[in-house]
Amino acid sequence: MQGIAVGRGVDLTAFGGYDDLITELENMFEIKGELRPRNKWEVVYTDNEGDMMLVGDDPWPEFCKMAKKICIYSSEEVKKMTPKCKLPLSSLDGEGTILSLESQPKPEA
Repeated sequence: MQGIAVGRGVDLTAFGGYDDLITELENMFEIKGELRPRNKWEVVYTDNEGDMMLVGDDPWPEFCKMAKKICIYSSEEVKKMTPKCKLPLSSLDGEGTILSLESQPKPEA
């Protein structure tokens, strides 16, 4: 999975919390059980100010308001990052799996 950029939309309002989100990510990328132990993969997000933080660090409602992009990085790559670091978008290219987020449900056609 490392190095695969995937643009998929995720409606955070459809989930009840972090457990539901992690389960969905594991199902979406067929990596069941690999995101919870946090020994191989880490889930990080970019907030509305461009800071990157670990998913789960903030209360769920606050996360839903702030999160703009979710990335799945190898644990080794995350160890190289500093907490709440600002990374230029170009540094994310080819480094992990990227999801776009939509805070509002899409209207049905």
